[in-house]
Amino acid sequence: MSFVKRVERVALAVENLEQARAYFEKCFGAQFCPEELIEDMGIRYQPFDIGESKMELLQATRDDSPVARFLKSNGGPGVHHITYEVDDLDAAIQEFEARGGKIAYRHTYKPGVTFEGYVWREAFVHPKDAFGVLIHFAEKKKV
Repeated sequence: MSFVKRVERVALAVENLEQARAYFEKCFGAQFCPEELIEDMGIRYQPFDIGESKMELLQATRDDSPVARFLKSNGGPGVHHITYEVDDLDAAIQEFEARGGKIAYRHTYKPGVTFEGYVWREAFVHPKDAFGVLIHFAEKKKV
């Protein structure tokens, strides 16, 4: 049995949020949630739905952001990460590591920071350890 609840979303790093938003709206009929700014990470964050699937667009707001580094190393836009939702982040990390996995980074947002009405706790698996994909584990609690 897996500690993963579901694939929560796929995140795309883009150079131009407006162009990407227009493309997904026109070609896929995407329904957009309000755009948010993650100031401490230097990211514009645009969640959206295509049918029953969640996705997000990420655009760097400064050169030292994780998205800017990704765009540079990737040679342009692409899949930035896949988010797996978990019920209990600490238990998920413990089980993942017990199975031989390695967590590269944990992120805790400042108190009061929410996304789409949820408080998020997060951990990441480096792409070098996951066959080229940045894996994002997320515990979401409704505000």
